[in-house]
Amino acid sequence: MWSVALVVAMSACASTIMPEVPRPVAGGVRFTYLAPAANTVYIVGSFNGWVKGATQMKQDGKTGVWIAEVLMRPGEHTFMYLVDGKVWVVPPLAEDFVTDGFGQTNGVVIVR
Repeated sequence: MWSVALVVAMSACASTIMPEVPRPVAGGVRFTYLAPAANTVYIVGSFNGWVKGATQMKQDGKTGVWIAEVLMRPGEHTFMYLVDGKVWVVPPLAEDFVTDGFGQTNGVVIVR
């Protein structure tokens, strides 16, 4: 089993951070999720063994957008967001979507 490293990055020169489709960044993938009222948001998926607390996101206080940059191996990865430790959220923005066999829809991100 390989480990997933989390790097939280906030751009000092960006004036407004908006949610976007997960996109590649140096060494990984940048995820964003809008949840201004949330206390915590985690990104959970096949890349971290679906471990609920493995990859915490950081909130941009100005916009309510949660951000995480996650190191990932090349391939197709499924994911969801976990809000406040109990609410599973289908990603509103993803490259694709698949059903998981448990009645949920997961987002898909492809790392090349």
